Amino acid sequence: MWTFFCLFTVIAWACTELFGKIGSKDTSDKLSHWKITSCVGFAMGMLALVYIFVLHTDVSISNIISYLPISLCYIVSMIFGYVGLRYIMLSISSPISNASCGITSILCVIFLDQILTPLQIVAVISIVLGIILLGYTFVDKDEQKNADKKYTKSLVALSFPLLYCILDGIGSFLDAMYLNDSIMTENEVTVCYFLTFFVVGILAWIYVSIREKKVYNLFSNKWFCFQSIGEALGQITYVFALAKAPAIAAPLIGTYSIVSILLSRIFLKEKLTKIQYAIIGVVLIAMFILSFE
Repeated sequence: MWTFFCLFTVIAWACTELFGKIGSKDTSDKLSHWKITSCVGFAMGMLALVYIFVLHTDVSISNIISYLPISLCYIVSMIFGYVGLRYIMLSISSPISNASCGITSILCVIFLDQILTPLQIVAVISIVLGIILLGYTFVDKDEQKNADKKYTKSLVALSFPLLYCILDGIGSFLDAMYLNDSIMTENEVTVCYFLTFFVVGILAWIYVSIREKKVYNLFSNKWFCFQSIGEALGQITYVFALAKAPAIAAPLIGTYSIVSILLSRIFLKEKLTKIQYAIIGVVLIAMFILSFE
């Protein structure tokens, strides 16, 4: 069942990246990342109510505070990712961001006594190296030689998915530790995260409204709305998958960047080279190894 949860998360989050990129096409809008944050926060807040009143999930202030460091790791990393959508191709940002799966797996093996078979170790390494190489191959070599103003901005743009990578990797490890030690149930973890994101979303909505000097309409950008739904639903299945097989689920879910790249090629017309297609093939094979080994 955890494999199904992984695959659903992969599809959901790949689509959210596409929706977010389309919605952020106006690079002059310096508040787009806060607008996305407010929409996602609202969606997660609504789902939190479903967990509390329909599924009767218990939630306490102490649990929310206890889970707060993990929630903030995820939320801050996502905001960095939303900023990057304005300045960098999705085909670049997604692979770099999802190299975080390697950080998570290594930390899980070291601190949570998770055991990988030799073939699974090779698969994890292949995924991490493939994702990193895929991001590297998208860097414009002419910009590297010229080192002009545009290239400087590109370096800044690359820092956003890199920051996402680091924070998300740490957050996923801490998440696995909580779930592995049964400190909190999957539903409790989900509600704590959703409620924290809801609060951050409200603050983001207030900030955008103040900056634009009018009440921001959460439904004014349909792509951000689609993105928020995918983010929330993907988070639910992600938590269940991570609870069952953290060392394997993390890199498997990280391959949603591959799907994002394919979607960006189809809908955003971002072109891939033969080498890049080869790297995608290797990562997909590694993904299946982790699923069925």
